[in-house]
Amino acid sequence: MVETAMRKEFPRRRQCRHRVTGSRVPMSTKQQIAEVFEQLVGRVGYDKATLDDVAREMHISKKTIYVHFEGKRDIYAQIVERQAAREKMRLAAAVATLPTFAARVEAVVGFVLQSARAHINETGRDEWMREYEVAADAFRQANGELLRELIVAGIAAEEFSAGDAVFIERMVTAMVLDYVVMVNEDPAIDHDAELLARILKFLQ
Repeated sequence: MVETAMRKEFPRRRQCRHRVTGSRVPMSTKQQIAEVFEQLVGRVGYDKATLDDVAREMHISKKTIYVHFEGKRDIYAQIVERQAAREKMRLAAAVATLPTFAARVEAVVGFVLQSARAHINETGRDEWMREYEVAADAFRQANGELLRELIVAGIAAEEFSAGDAVFIERMVTAMVLDYVVMVNEDPAIDHDAELLARILKFLQ
């Protein structure tokens, strides 16, 4: 079902089911660092996750971490980039059965808003903003690519007005991201339906 396609744009807080330590796991050191940091963020959140904790769990020095990453922002950005690419594929498959490109765009934007609200509810306003600042580029790339593909197809099918698909996608993505930042500032804001209607009107 489409509803299960995308549950997160950022690593979510959760109970960690397994730990990655030492050389027991057949991963590169860089992969292990990212995995441990992702689990740590899932347990305590981005703000409280530290490289000291990662080093302690892996029994390595912080210097080893800095060989592979510039810092925790760099680790987090790569985690989100990987997750966003994976979620893009899942969401694309989930909306593929919808009858129109307008419905597909509406579904993609709707679930971006849904997942953003869920994450905002899990984190403090300031912490969410710090996570967003790191994750925004990966978000734009993954979701922007999917929206652009749908817009191109919608234009070709004469469902959307002809135009520069890259420009149109960037405008739509900017509208969504600006709105999500507003929701973070005031979670009581609920103009999702209006935003979706304006996006579809802009496309058509």
